[in-house]
Amino acid sequence: MTSTLQPAPAAARFEMPVQWAPMRSAAALESEAKVRIIHFERGDFEGEEFLPAPHVIEACCRALKDGKVRYAPGAGLTELREAIAADNTARGRPTRPSEVLVTFGAKHALTMSLMTLLTPGARVITPNPGYPPTEIWIKYQGAEVVHAPLVAPSFSFDLEQLDKLLPTASLLVINSPQRPTGMLHHEIDDIAQLCAKHQVPIISDEIFSRIVYAPEGHRSISTVESARDRTVVIDTFSKSWQMTGFRIGWCIAPENIIKTLDIYQQNSVTNVPVFVQEAALAALTGPQDHTEEVVSRLRAKRDKAVAAIKRMPGLDCVVPEATFYVMLDVRGLGMTSEEFAKELLERHHVAVVPGTAFGSVGEGFARMTFAVPDDVLEEGLAKLEKAVTEMAERAG
Repeated sequence: MTSTLQPAPAAARFEMPVQWAPMRSAAALESEAKVRIIHFERGDFEGEEFLPAPHVIEACCRALKDGKVRYAPGAGLTELREAIAADNTARGRPTRPSEVLVTFGAKHALTMSLMTLLTPGARVITPNPGYPPTEIWIKYQGAEVVHAPLVAPSFSFDLEQLDKLLPTASLLVINSPQRPTGMLHHEIDDIAQLCAKHQVPIISDEIFSRIVYAPEGHRSISTVESARDRTVVIDTFSKSWQMTGFRIGWCIAPENIIKTLDIYQQNSVTNVPVFVQEAALAALTGPQDHTEEVVSRLRAKRDKAVAAIKRMPGLDCVVPEATFYVMLDVRGLGMTSEEFAKELLERHHVAVVPGTAFGSVGEGFARMTFAVPDDVLEEGLAKLEKAVTEMAERAG
């Protein structure tokens, strides 16, 4: 008997996160074959060295003990919105608290922004490679995804090509620092100028804004005067303060957009829990030495991973400027990204994400996470070297 409960036609555009497919495969292999997997595929931290700072945990626990466990509809705690506005102002985009919405993580901020800004038939330019969930909600709105290829090895926009795409575009989505490549967009002035020329608004995904390795530095496109009032900035506490499970982020936009997004949020998830907001406030306004130490530790892991990769036959990479990802260049191994990731997992028990999970330009690459304990990183790199040595010999 066929159920009378059926998904609406628009739900056919849903799909499981493609970038998480290797994680699902790795979990199945661990469960069914009882083998230990090195998890280089996760977009998260692993290990006790990446726990949130003690004062963040203490603030969360204190709020719980103080009974801050009730609904609190609204755009966020006043103190937290003020702190985010002050921080963003110091980072170059003058911001009022009324231009800040505290959200249920960056992903919810992205979803709400796309569903608020887009109409059926709109054309949205997204980077290729880029962040896959963006495309789910573009398509759900009946809008069209238009890929702007990023050019390796820096994975910058081809500005001439972008200029040709923008006249018919309704929105441009960028992310810097980039997911999945770990690179920064150094051409933001040019991008802002082109968007101003064609009157195209921007969503700027900046969730790794504080995990950037010297001498590089992050700069939001919203700091460019012509882009300030046409940009929705999305950021999160997840990466910068190692609070991935807290599910709290924010977006910054002109006040009329924030008011609309606040209505969306109050009619969907109501509010971010107050005890989580208290933890976020402590993270942003408290001592930053823990965060700085994490970035220093990640840089050391990045350097270790890059040095090892560059010694491996048939393998190469560009040194990531930010994030905790490195893109493995597997083109010298004579196999596709999918083939590489599949063999690496099934034969050598190391999980990575094929670059094609992030777009067609990702072919020939695989994303590896290095935010893992040192012993896991070293073991995984040793297994990776053994695997690519076999692959290189087979390729001739």
